[in-house]
Amino acid sequence: MKNYSIRRRGSIAMLGFICSSLIVDLPAPAIAQAEHKSVLNPLSHIATVAPRNSYISQTPQIPQVSPAPVQPPLPEQQQPPNTQVSPTPQVSPAPIQPPLPEQQQPPSTTVLLNQGKVSIKLINQTGAKITYQAIGNTAPRSLPGKSDVTLKNLIAPITVTFKREDGGLLNATGRSPTPGVLELMLDATTDLGIDKQSLQIQPTGDVFLN
Repeated sequence: MKNYSIRRRGSIAMLGFICSSLIVDLPAPAIAQAEHKSVLNPLSHIATVAPRNSYISQTPQIPQVSPAPVQPPLPEQQQPPNTQVSPTPQVSPAPIQPPLPEQQQPPSTTVLLNQGKVSIKLINQTGAKITYQAIGNTAPRSLPGKSDVTLKNLIAPITVTFKREDGGLLNATGRSPTPGVLELMLDATTDLGIDKQSLQIQPTGDVFLN
């Protein structure tokens, strides 16, 4: 029994020696830090929650701008419909028909036609040259002053034009001395109201001066 006690005390002493050796081998700063944490933060196992405001973004809010309304294009800006326009046919203007002489004035005189034909004698009583033409029958011709010329067998209706080459005015007077013949006297004048430049003979024999 005595030997058992001695051995037990020896075991306890050995265990104490071993523990003291472990304590001696642990670094002093580690022991102090462990003791400090155990004193200052006894609830270190409880997770700390950061303040709620710390999660709020500090970025400034950008104001929302409404988009500008889309304006519809104006009528002149709209694309025309893809339609083919047929070209406008070119229409030649109708020739202007002058009013008939009988609708303008009464005839100056009347000549009896010879089977629808008439001979016209032009008598230049001025001192200037006169240019005349039987439309459709002769080219323009010149009649010297104080002279005459006869255009024979013209088929009515017929138009004869005449004018002074110096630009002066002419007074025309017609008469029919015999059937089928018309004499036209051309004299100078200064009255613009009686100036004449053409002679027309209708199929009826009516003579008009204009």
